[in-house]
Formats: sequence, structure tokens, C-alpha cells
Amino acid sequence: MLQIISEYGTIRKASDYDLPKDSFSEIFVCDKTFFNLKILAFSGANDLIFSCLTQKGKEQIKVKNHVGLIQTTDGTQIEILPKSSKNSAKEARKMLFKMLRFLPNSPYQSLSKAHLESCHLPIFEIFVNIFLDELEKFLSQGLGRNYERHEANEVFVKGKILVAENIRQNYIKKERFFVVYDEFLEDIPQNRVLKTCLQILNNQSGGVPSFTNKTQQRVLQNLTIFDEVNTSKNIQQDLMKSDNKNRIFERYDAVLNWAKIFLNQQSFSPFSGKTLQLALLFPMEVLFENYVGTHFRKHFSESYEVTLQDKGKYLIDRHLETSRFRLIPDIVVQNQERIFIFDTKWKLLNDSKSNKNYGIEQSDLYQMYAYGKKYSSKQLFLIYPANENFKSPLIFDYDEGMTLQILPFDLNNETVAEIMKIENLLR
Repeated sequence: MLQIISEYGTIRKASDYDLPKDSFSEIFVCDKTFFNLKILAFSGANDLIFSCLTQKGKEQIKVKNHVGLIQTTDGTQIEILPKSSKNSAKEARKMLFKMLRFLPNSPYQSLSKAHLESCHLPIFEIFVNIFLDELEKFLSQGLGRNYERHEANEVFVKGKILVAENIRQNYIKKERFFVVYDEFLEDIPQNRVLKTCLQILNNQSGGVPSFTNKTQQRVLQNLTIFDEVNTSKNIQQDLMKSDNKNRIFERYDAVLNWAKIFLNQQSFSPFSGKTLQLALLFPMEVLFENYVGTHFRKHFSESYEVTLQDKGKYLIDRHLETSRFRLIPDIVVQNQERIFIFDTKWKLLNDSKSNKNYGIEQSDLYQMYAYGKKYSSKQLFLIYPANENFKSPLIFDYDEGMTLQILPFDLNNETVAEIMKIENLLR
């Protein structure tokens, strides 16, 4: 069973309510699933995903700002999607995939515009289809082969006789020879990893979310190509052997990176627990920061020097002969005349709530003030995701002519258009 909820949404026990009805911000689950999620929330780093509370005597679980897919051991799959102004699962998936494409050093960079158009499918199935795309591209050049070392007790001499082992095993069986030899085979670690991954995806009883017939058929068709390859008996060992930097096997890199996602459940952060079967989760603040920063570097690099995660300044210049408390603004944009400091925050502001400072954290304003002073910048910017309650910039004045602009960044709009709006503010 697949259920969909937005970040910051609420998960409730269905048994506590009459005729419960799911929405994008609230879902109702059975008692067993609720119990599993509750255990998960109290398990180490997993409290980054959920928090538990009681309201009017009824327990509820609040989703935090990690997005992606989790599956509990009772078979329930929950997609956690970015909270978008359109409150649409399809649009929220599209937003998530747009940002995943810019996650550095990750296989998610192979997400294409075509994949963005398939956002009516569940997250897991889209990931599987990307893996299959990479696999079929790889298989168009044929399976790789390599020499594999074999030790066997044969009735003929092949390769080299292992004298000590031959004496031990064949003291009586004089007609046999214990030999070691190399054989040029498809049954190599890289291929075993790929076949094992396909078998896991094909094994619906193993807890993997079910697919459409088209996707299932693609999995089966690709499995037939690996008939001469064994399933991995030690997947971690085969993964380790597959990481060798032999140039002959470089073409395996992209498809193996996707296989690792399914075999190791690779996401940005590790989540685990006895009640958790699958976890592909990502912190939205990291995705948003990388997405905006990458586009800044791409757009502004001709006219400005752009530095992401700059580490050149400290809050305290000297204490016991060293600098302390490093400042790390998300984006520094500068030329010979001026310097601009940008930070990104993944939080939904509300420009009608001036009495509550629009939802802006006071600590963020202190941080930006420190950036301005240390970098000698008069123009500071905080970038938040745009939403129905935050569409226009807010301006705050510090002292000595230093200003802070709070900017909405509309992820549903063309990114170039959003970046150009910001560029106009720098002129």
C-alpha cells in the first residue's frame, strides 16, 4: 500500500477517527504501521524524519523536512514530498526530481527531462526506470568479461597444479589433479551485482513496491541477458571488487551507482531500524541549497566570481592564537567593486504574519549581520521557497547602509527566470 504526504504533514492512527480521509498534508494509517513509524521516530538518527506528540489524547506523528520514500516492515510505503503551493503529488515529485538532478557526486544527476514528465508514477518506480535506462544503455555494448581465478579438483591438468592441496585431496585418487586456472567469463563481480539488483527488483515478495506491467516486463527482459551470470553470494564483497579503477570497467560506473541505491538503500543520510525496510530520504535544505547554488554558479560565472560554501572568514579573528567559529555562507558573489552574500533556507514564510516576523528565525538575521560585517558587504540576501503566502521580497535595514532582502524563489517557475530576477537586484 502506497500513501503520500507532504513534508511537515501529520500521520494519524485510522482507528482513532470515524471515516478518516487522506489528504496531501494528513494521512491515516493502520495501528501496526503507526506503531512501526513510532518506533522508527525514536531510533537514533531517525528522529530527523519524524517527531511524536499527543493532541487531545490522540497520538500523532509529525513529518519533518526529509523527503523521499520509506517502507516499513509491514509493507506500507510512504512517499514524503516537498510541500508545494499546488498541493499536487505530481508537481511535488517534479520539484523533488528537479533538485535531485543537482545533488553533487550522485547518480541522481542522470535524471532527465523525460523522467520529470513521468511524475505520475511513484518515486520508487521512477528510480527503477532510470536504473533500467542506464542498464539498457550499458547492455547495448554487451556484458563485460574478465579472467576469473578458479580452483577445482579435475580429471585433467588445466593451468597449474596446487601441489600441497593436490597431495591432501588426491592422496588416494591418483586420477585427479587439484588445479588453479583463469577463465574468461561473464560471471564477474560487476555482472553479479547487476543481476542481484534485478532479481531484488523482480522479487515482489521481498518488500519492494510493485510496478506497472511495463516496468515489470523491462526488469524480466533484462534478467534474461544475465543467464550465464550467478547471483551474488556476498553482495558487499562483490560491490567492493566492482569499485576497482580498471579503465576497462569504467563504463559500469553509472549503472553500478544506481544498483547501489537499491542494494544499499543509498540516500543522502543513513536511516535504519528493525521496523524499516527501505529508506531513500533527502534533507530538503541540502537539496534546495545545492539547486540554487549550482544555478548561481552557472548563470553568474561570466560576470562575477561565485563561491559556494565559502570558508574564508571567521566570526572570532583571534583566540589563543587561532581564529574561531568559521563562517560558511551558502553563496558569495563578487566582482572588483562589490560583494553580495546569499544564504538559502528551506522554510515556508508567510508575508501576512508580520507580527510573527513572517516565520523568519531571529538567529538567521544575526547570522546574516555577521556575514555582512566580516565580508564588508552592504547587500545581503536570504532565499526561501516561494509559496502562496510568500511571493514578494521583504526588505530589512541594518545599520550603516547594510540591507537584507528576503527573496522568494519559485521552484514551479523556470529557474533561469528566477535567477534573472535576482540578477536585476545586483545592478
